[in-house]
Amino acid sequence: MRTIAVVNQKGGCGKTITAINLSAFLAMAGRRTLLVDLDPQGHSTLGLAVTAPTRTMYDVFWSRNGGSEITIPDIARPVEENFDLAPADILLSAVPEALAGLAGRENILTWAFGGLDDRYDYVIVDCPPNVGLLTFNALQACTEALIPMDPSFFSLHGIGKLFETFEVLEQQTGHRISARVLVTLYSGRSPFVKAVLEEVRCHLAGHHFQTVVRQSVKLAEAASHGLPITRYATHSVGFEDYRALADEILQQEAAIAASDGCSSATAPAVTPGGVVFTIAAPNAGHVQLAGDFNGWTPDASEMEPMGGVWKKMLKLAPGRYRYRYVIDGQWRTDPGNTVVEPSPFGGNDSVLVLDQSPSVEWPVPHGDDHGTA
Repeated sequence: MRTIAVVNQKGGCGKTITAINLSAFLAMAGRRTLLVDLDPQGHSTLGLAVTAPTRTMYDVFWSRNGGSEITIPDIARPVEENFDLAPADILLSAVPEALAGLAGRENILTWAFGGLDDRYDYVIVDCPPNVGLLTFNALQACTEALIPMDPSFFSLHGIGKLFETFEVLEQQTGHRISARVLVTLYSGRSPFVKAVLEEVRCHLAGHHFQTVVRQSVKLAEAASHGLPITRYATHSVGFEDYRALADEILQQEAAIAASDGCSSATAPAVTPGGVVFTIAAPNAGHVQLAGDFNGWTPDASEMEPMGGVWKKMLKLAPGRYRYRYVIDGQWRTDPGNTVVEPSPFGGNDSVLVLDQSPSVEWPVPHGDDHGTA
């Protein structure tokens, strides 16, 4: 089960829109998905037209204070096939004060996730726009963080502070979270907005999504109708962009499976969006990928750590490629690939033969379509 916190202490960055629509696309791809609304404003709950829920995430938290045990399955509401919602309302804002002094209150969501067993493939958590007890619970319970960011100066500054928060969390608890930034509300019309995007790609290499979510009035309209974009406007840029985001998330599954499995050596995996290179290096501080595809320049392909396993997805044309991993400056062949050949520079290179480019096939969504904007 993958657990992803959608988090940013800044409001107005498309956090809830991202949580709703990413969940909807994962569900549409056949993944059993739970969206946890952890924002006292209850915007995910409102944006999916779930009104007046009898029990909410407040009850899950409060039950740890000596009351009758209430679990997430007790409060979850079905939204559509493969898609459930754990709702929230304003009562959730009372949790920090109500649980003041309670030992282990920062781990309540971790406990709640432990009771989900094998019900879900993905749990997406819509966090409140601050770094308090509820957000800290989400970060403790999740292994990944998705950070929506509108292309503005204040957002760029705030991203640095958020990554500092992740570092403090790791230092204090030993819990490491893999975080990536998603640029949202992108217009592309002004030089400044384009410059912000380039700053993200330059300074957050390996920690940002390739997908950029463009401005789309259809996303706001869909939420106002209590619908994800998958059921509102299938010919809009919002639909295209969140489908692309889901593709990126799904492409990581090969690397996640490698980190959870028994084998520490995994050959490159061909996925719908490209080739995923994976290597287990739990003690490494820096891993890169070099080969024919990047001119043998390690700095061109920084790999991303995920629970001791490092991964990199590349879109490659059909062909034959030689490559090596560079682990803390040491060049090594791929331990998961038995196909090697002598290198002109000494030693062996790993060899990958790609017969055809992978393609993506999504099921055709059902429901109304309200245009392309």
